[in-house]
Amino acid sequence: MSDSQPPEPAAKKESAPAGSINNRINSARTLFTGDFARKGYLSAADQGLISVTNFLAALILARQVDPAEFGVYTVGFAALHLVRAILDGLVVQPMNALGSPMEDGSFRSYISASGVIQILLALGFAVVTIAAGWLLTAWGNDTAGPALGAMWFMFLTWPLQDFIRRIFYARNRIMSAVINTFIASAVRLGVLAVFVFQGNLSGVSGLDAIGWGSLAGFLVGIPQARDQWTYRFDSLKGVWKRNWVAGRWILGGSVANWVALEVYPILAAGMISFAAAGIYRALQLPVAPVHVILRAADTFITPRAAAINARDGFRGVNRVLRLSYVLVGVPVLVLLALAVLFVEPVLSFLFGETYITYAAGMGLMAAFYALWYLYWPLQSVLKSLQRTVPIFVANLAAIVVMFTLGLFLIRQFELVGVLAGQALNALAINLVLWTVWLRLRNRKSEPWAR
Repeated sequence: MSDSQPPEPAAKKESAPAGSINNRINSARTLFTGDFARKGYLSAADQGLISVTNFLAALILARQVDPAEFGVYTVGFAALHLVRAILDGLVVQPMNALGSPMEDGSFRSYISASGVIQILLALGFAVVTIAAGWLLTAWGNDTAGPALGAMWFMFLTWPLQDFIRRIFYARNRIMSAVINTFIASAVRLGVLAVFVFQGNLSGVSGLDAIGWGSLAGFLVGIPQARDQWTYRFDSLKGVWKRNWVAGRWILGGSVANWVALEVYPILAAGMISFAAAGIYRALQLPVAPVHVILRAADTFITPRAAAINARDGFRGVNRVLRLSYVLVGVPVLVLLALAVLFVEPVLSFLFGETYITYAAGMGLMAAFYALWYLYWPLQSVLKSLQRTVPIFVANLAAIVVMFTLGLFLIRQFELVGVLAGQALNALAINLVLWTVWLRLRNRKSEPWAR
């Protein structure tokens, strides 16, 4: 008996490495083929449709209109992002954090009330835009006034379609979001084609096309999401208060993020010229596919991480963050490297010789996008955990950088200063968010994640 005992531990030692290797192989397979990865691919496809549509629309405009008209479109597009930032804090991210873990009945009551709030906000944006455009025109601004006033249609319809898309993400129905996005994108590009055929293409008509595409997506989305609506919805006042508590810092962070990172083309238009804003957008187009991945990460990770946090706590959320950086990092870094290495052939292919003179700015644009990637998944996870104060603080720090060093760089170096300033802003956000995350991760207990 005693002679037969020693081989047993030896056998266990030999089997352990094999099991460890198998576990690693299974983990690697799950990373790229598991449910998280599959839903991530669908989310990337959805954001890909949006980004490809934005890319094609901008390309059509850049080739058909002069840099000044293209600058008008660029400024309007940036203004739409401000609307998105406001709605992100008041409705969308609270819906992700609060609604995703809800059961179907509770979710329907909550989301129907949130939908009414979204409609009222969209109407408010449209009315304010019309009034502001009329005032600017009356005061003699014949360029910015009519352009701003014409944006009301886009500001009314886009929030309605985006709200429906976000419902699909909150309920893990990502394919429905893809279908809705495809319809909206097809209509938008079709309207642009009509403007080109009629010879009426301009910066404002490019923004109108966004409105028509969004309207089509909203009308299709109503029956798509019919099982999510109920007339017996929660109190509007109560839902508003819940959303405000959950999203007030997200609102501050989102608006601050818009100011920190997306005001730069508007500053280029105001401090240099509308043509400078158009040049900025032309340099952005070759790296625009990065939006596919970064927006997919935010849209998909936030509700997913919120649900996993409710079930598994910090360990599950930390795993989501690690997976996100692996899946997002490879394509982002490859795209940025290609854009920098082949910038002149790419610009020549896209625009002819119009913007080739500004090819040297691509390195700074790529640096900005790389720094954006470095904090974006982390920001999405923090939102899912309702740890949103650091996001606000980080973007506030970036705004300070913009209104000090950023403005100085623009005055001294014009367009190069615009590109360098936005890269410095992204660096400031990284420094704050990663400092906060490393401190939080070092805490042993889980209650912080609530």
